[in-house]
Amino acid sequence: MFPNNASPVLKSFRRHLIFLGCLCLLAPCALAEITSIAFASCIDDEKPNHPIWKALLKVNPEVAIFMGDNVYLDLSRLKTDTLTEEFNANYTKLGEIPQFKALRSSSQILAIWDDNDYGQRDGDGSFEHKEFSKQKFLEFWDIEPRSARAEREGNFDSVWIGQGEQKIQVILSDTRYFRSSWKRDSSATECTAGNIVPSDDEDATILGTAQWSWLEKQLSEPAAMHIFVSGIQVIPEEHCFERWGGFPHERNRLLELLSQTEARSIILSGDRHLAETSRLLPKEEPRINNELIEFTSSSFTSRVGFGASETNNHRVKDDNIRVNNFGLLTLDWQNGNFTVEYLDRSGTILQKFQTVIELSDAEP
Repeated sequence: MFPNNASPVLKSFRRHLIFLGCLCLLAPCALAEITSIAFASCIDDEKPNHPIWKALLKVNPEVAIFMGDNVYLDLSRLKTDTLTEEFNANYTKLGEIPQFKALRSSSQILAIWDDNDYGQRDGDGSFEHKEFSKQKFLEFWDIEPRSARAEREGNFDSVWIGQGEQKIQVILSDTRYFRSSWKRDSSATECTAGNIVPSDDEDATILGTAQWSWLEKQLSEPAAMHIFVSGIQVIPEEHCFERWGGFPHERNRLLELLSQTEARSIILSGDRHLAETSRLLPKEEPRINNELIEFTSSSFTSRVGFGASETNNHRVKDDNIRVNNFGLLTLDWQNGNFTVEYLDRSGTILQKFQTVIELSDAEP
C-alpha cells in the first residue's frame, strides 16, 4: 500500500490502519450469538438435594439471578442475641448445596433480597435489623465492601453484562429497605394472610427518594435491553399479597419510567410461589408508551401449589404455573428475538414466550 521509503507520517498512518483492521476482524468474535440468563426465587435451604438444581445446572446459564427469599430465616427466633447465628446458619446451608457451589463457579451470580432473606415477614423500612441483614447478605453474595452498593443506604445495584451492541443492564431493586407500611383490610374474609389493599397515600413509597433518583439515572443509560428485577410483582393487580399495586402511585411511576426507555425494558419478579407472564399494553394503560412484560418465577425449591384460580387480567397464558420452576431468558442476537421459558425440576419446558427485540434505537 505504501512504499518502504514512505514518510514517517505515512508509516504511522499505515500502522494505525493495520491496527484498526485487526480490531474490525476481532470485534465480531467478541460478540455472542446467544445470551442466557436464568432467574429464580424462593429457595428452601432444607432441600439441598432438590432435583431442580441439576436442571438449572444443565442449561448452563451465563448469568443466574436470584430474586429474593433465597434463604428462609426462622423469624420466630430472630432476636438480637441470635442474629448472627440465625443468618449464618441459613446462608451456610445454601452455600453448601453442591449444585449451588457448581453454579457459582460456572455462572455469574446476581442477587436481591425479599422479605425472608431481609429478615422480616412482609418487611419494610421499619425493620430494626435491616443494616445487619444487609451486611450478612453482602458477605454471602460476595459484594465488594467498598462498592457503591455496600456503601450507600439500601441494597440495590445496576450490573452490566455483555458488551458493545449486546450490553444488557440488569437493575437489582430493593423493595424492602425504604418501603412504607402496607395498607391492610382487617375485615377481609378472603386472603386474610395478605389482605393488602391499594393505598391512596401519595407520601407512601416502595423505593424511597434516593433509590428513585438513582433508578431514573440508570434507565437513561443506553443499552440493548434493561432488565428490572423486583422481589415483588409489578404488573399484576388483583391479588391481595405484596405487590407494587399496593401503592398505585408508585406502580404508575415505575411503569411510566420503564416504558419510556430508549431500549426495551422487561421485568423479572419472584415471591409468589407460582410462575406466570404478565403483559401491559398502551391501550390498557395510557400512561405507558410501549408494551411492558413481566416474567414471574417462583418457587425454586420452596412450597408450591398456591394460586389456583387466581385472577390476573394481565396474564398472557390461561393459567399460572404451580410447581417448582425457574425461568430462562435467552437472547438470540443473530435473529433479533428473545425467549423466556419456565422449566420444572426435570428440565421440561412448562411455558414459553417469544418476541422480537428492537435494537435499532439502542446505542450502547
